[in-house]
Amino acid sequence: MDRTEADGTKRLFVAVPLPVGLHPLVLRAQEALPRSGGLRVTKPEQWHVTLAFIGEVDGAKAGVARRVVEALPADAGGEAAIERFLLLPSASRARVVALELSDQQGVFGALYEAVVGGLEAGGVMQREKRPFRPHLTIARLREPGQVRPRYESERAVFAVQSVCLYESQLRREGAVYTVVCRKVFESGGVDMVHTSQ
Repeated sequence: MDRTEADGTKRLFVAVPLPVGLHPLVLRAQEALPRSGGLRVTKPEQWHVTLAFIGEVDGAKAGVARRVVEALPADAGGEAAIERFLLLPSASRARVVALELSDQQGVFGALYEAVVGGLEAGGVMQREKRPFRPHLTIARLREPGQVRPRYESERAVFAVQSVCLYESQLRREGAVYTVVCRKVFESGGVDMVHTSQ
């Protein structure tokens, strides 16, 4: 039994952390948003692309989740791209402002299936009914409404280099995320961030 299994319940999720090289792009995208309507921007430590939100689980299920992440293939990385602003659930009644990801190589799709499939097989969780849509949340609204960015986000191609199992601790000042384990992929020569307008 590892340390994760011996501990009590944890609030967990699995996500791809955003490369540090993309942080300036995200900050510029946040600067394009209107500061009204109770809009709150996310912080760099919150920048990740969620593959699976597990929620509150006991130590045994947390151990299964850890093994699922650690068992991901070493060559599961690749390239993806940030494309444009994405307003969820809709442009007219947005609660979340995100940056949409293009997954032409199928990297995120394959990671989603591997992670969620493993978690389902291990009895940790069941997948959501809505289709997986990779995105990076950059702001949230207290009340749903319209958001009109002053300009469109830059486009950037980046390397998907790792997947992490995170623990989320809810605090008065906001959620705090801690990496429980990380699976680092072989680079295959893909280690750059390319941005464009």
